[in-house]
Amino acid sequence: MLARGLGLVALAAVLLGVVGCGGVAVSDVAEATGGQLTIYSSLPLQGPTAGISEQIVDGEKLALADAGGRAGPFKIEYSSLDDANPTSGQWEPGLTATNAKIAAQDTSTIAYLGELDSAATAVSLPFINAAGILQVSPASPYVGLTSSLDAGQDEPERFYPSGKRTFVRLPPGDVVQAAALVQLLASRGVHKLYVLDDQDAFQVPLADIVAGDAEKAGMTVLAHDSLSTQANAVFSGEVVKIAGSGAQAVFLAGAEGKGTARLWRELARANPDLLLATSGATAGESFPSQLGAAAANTYLSTPVLPLALYPASARGVLRRYRSVFGQEGGPFALYGYEAMTLVLDAIRSAGARGNDRQTVIERVFATRERNSVIGRYSVQGDGETTLSRYGFDRVIGGRTAFYRAIDVGTGTSRSAG
Repeated sequence: MLARGLGLVALAAVLLGVVGCGGVAVSDVAEATGGQLTIYSSLPLQGPTAGISEQIVDGEKLALADAGGRAGPFKIEYSSLDDANPTSGQWEPGLTATNAKIAAQDTSTIAYLGELDSAATAVSLPFINAAGILQVSPASPYVGLTSSLDAGQDEPERFYPSGKRTFVRLPPGDVVQAAALVQLLASRGVHKLYVLDDQDAFQVPLADIVAGDAEKAGMTVLAHDSLSTQANAVFSGEVVKIAGSGAQAVFLAGAEGKGTARLWRELARANPDLLLATSGATAGESFPSQLGAAAANTYLSTPVLPLALYPASARGVLRRYRSVFGQEGGPFALYGYEAMTLVLDAIRSAGARGNDRQTVIERVFATRERNSVIGRYSVQGDGETTLSRYGFDRVIGGRTAFYRAIDVGTGTSRSAG
């Protein structure tokens, strides 16, 4: 697909710019030096996702405080870094690369918690991996970070210059999201699906996986088109094509585009019965309020579930969160808390070798049936966890509201109310 190729070329250019023509040098530093270890966090602390990042960082801080600032015989220092451009508020590749280099070059570093965006992780991961440091992400669902399934060229290998897996993603990624979406569509009686992507290299594979899963489930995938969702995009031709295709549903894999809500409104006018589904990355805060009549048939996928669907231990953590920070915490605070706790437990279980980077990595990858605030899970060899539940929101009164959670591992579904 031409759009996908262009997207991957653009990504390669970004990585080349931040990594440099000579590639990433693999470090021979095996141990973090001294009795004090450092855990770095890298997130966009400004702009539209600052609130999410704040909850993650505060969750990490709370977990470290609950541990008394130590893991086994080691004192733990925490450093929160910002990868957002102060002007635009968006994460910036150069800043992300700088953060990763700071952590990679610090001989006391034992783990790196980040990033939020998949593209940002694609920038930082080669640096952190080359240094032999564990990286745990509270987000970043892109399939190519862990698997070659419908991913880009030389992925995931190009993210791991050391040749060893060092990256763990806590929430379910693209594969689980796609499976849950297809189950949702099937439950709504969809037999004919039209798939779209917004030409983003980190979204195209999700569209491919959804199309493949839908076909395996017996649906007819009428087409998979790529289109721009920018503010000045023209959708009339695509809308006519979709409306005349006989599609019962449209799925769009995309980051937030200023034209996405307009596309949704035009599709709803062309066919008021059309089910419209999109990945959570598409829906910014303003998206639900701009949908008009399209809101009634819109479904938004999300790894973030209502607090009632998390373990009882999560509620205790959020009570402490409210007491410490003076505000309510949510699921993102839980992901931050678990990211830090997972690392601290690995250091602690390693005993005197808690400062050995590879030992800590191995302890994390050996995680089995771990009871945590985000659920019980194991860590698999590719860096994915076994968490397999994905959520879906509807739009009510211009705002998102939880609709249903689907566990693709068990086939169970939990609805609102």
